[in-house]
Amino acid sequence: MPAIYDALLSKELHDISVPIESSPLYPGDSPPLRQWRAGLEGGSGYRLSHLSLGSHAGTHIDSPSHTLRDGPPLDSYPPDRFITPALVIAVQDCHAIPAEALQNASILKGEAILFKTGNSSRGLMHEPVFRDEYVYLSMPAAKMCITLGAGLVGIDYLSVDRYEDDSLPVHNILLKNDILILEGIDLDAVLPGRYWLICLPLRMKNAEASPVRAVLLGRSA
Repeated sequence: MPAIYDALLSKELHDISVPIESSPLYPGDSPPLRQWRAGLEGGSGYRLSHLSLGSHAGTHIDSPSHTLRDGPPLDSYPPDRFITPALVIAVQDCHAIPAEALQNASILKGEAILFKTGNSSRGLMHEPVFRDEYVYLSMPAAKMCITLGAGLVGIDYLSVDRYEDDSLPVHNILLKNDILILEGIDLDAVLPGRYWLICLPLRMKNAEASPVRAVLLGRSA
């Protein structure tokens, strides 16, 4: 991937992750917990903490095994699947991202599409209280992502699906087409355009999802 080196040299980097401790919690998920087991103040020569959190905490990535019985987990993908060119598309003034938002989009097969919506401008991923009126991905837009050949779709809140739609239609159609889902990103400071995306998950066996540190590199025209 020689082109990524040019992006690294550009020194333009956007951290699109959010702090896990202060991000909202999807209803039903367990809150993250950090417990100190040793500390310099207590006479130990080191600090040691224990961390407990859900696999969908904060900025995270979903694999097909999240909703599909025989879907592959995250550890079945090579690391370069999580390092990819990405197209950031800005969509404003909507409750659900329409297919029309993608009418001028052009990507190569396997690249990422990230949606910047009113969720980012409202700072929803930085509010500890969950908001059920967030912008989500419509089914026509999801189908358009498939038609375009996306390998990953990202959105700036905790779900690509409408809240309380327990059938998870958008999750299912994307994951059935081997499109990974990146949720809980913050794109407020990111301009629309093309970037390199890095969103490496933790290396765990049979993980259906994992928190990630997601960054964008090197915007180009």
